[in-house]
Amino acid sequence: MNPTDPAADAMPFDHLHLDGQPLAYRVEGAPVAVASEQVLLAHDTDLSARAPWAAAGFAVVPGLSGGAQRQLQAGLAELLREALRAAGCPVAPDFDITQYHHAVGDDPARHLAVITQTKAYDLARLPVAPALLEQLVSAACGQQVRAHNPNVNEAVFHLRIVRPHRSDQNPLHRDAWLPRYRNALNIYLPVAGSTAQSSLVLVPGSHHWPESAVERTAGGAIYHGVAYTVPGVLRPVRPLHPLRPNPGPDEVLVFSPYLLHGAAANLNADATRVSLEMRFWPA
Repeated sequence: MNPTDPAADAMPFDHLHLDGQPLAYRVEGAPVAVASEQVLLAHDTDLSARAPWAAAGFAVVPGLSGGAQRQLQAGLAELLREALRAAGCPVAPDFDITQYHHAVGDDPARHLAVITQTKAYDLARLPVAPALLEQLVSAACGQQVRAHNPNVNEAVFHLRIVRPHRSDQNPLHRDAWLPRYRNALNIYLPVAGSTAQSSLVLVPGSHHWPESAVERTAGGAIYHGVAYTVPGVLRPVRPLHPLRPNPGPDEVLVFSPYLLHGAAANLNADATRVSLEMRFWPA
């Protein structure tokens, strides 16, 4: 079935089914005009190709050793506290960042003021040597990588903040729909509040799907009323079987940006999920 067929239009897609539970899914945006049979990864650098997890497109691997992962998580938590203070939330030095949603309250401007700071940090502000994560990812994929984006000549990391029962998560998407994120590998590293109810959702094996497997927006999607720069899936053409790999606090999720991922509603009762996101390219 082609996603531009009337039959496809007649199939509503308003829920993502995860672990037998329907999650509300509402994406708006103009669809792409023509569905392509192209497989993006077939024409790009596949940094998962030599890995034992190449077919799935992701793996949960042991994190940094010797206390480095805890040092990283503690330092990232302090960066978030600094962002909160700069946004007018005078949190204590020992503030539990899983309670972020209480600190910002229902003030959208205050939350935006934090997100503006945390969406991209210069790599020099990473609380551990970037080479430690480069070595970890290189070992996981069997190729040498570094945390420098040659597409835009930048080296950054991101803190992702997803409040419980809020629309803070991206829609289902491929990062590789944005040219600057092609030829890369991603990591998701738990910092706080990452559980089986809140961690990243992805669709195994979808990095090898043709573009015709989903109907997506042509440009940035609007997901549950929030605008994002990345295009979003409007409707799948083949069945989706999403899951949450749920890495533990001493683990790291390594995955292909060509995988469909996102729409990870935080279903924790009272804990914000905070994670480190970084991307790596061939060294």
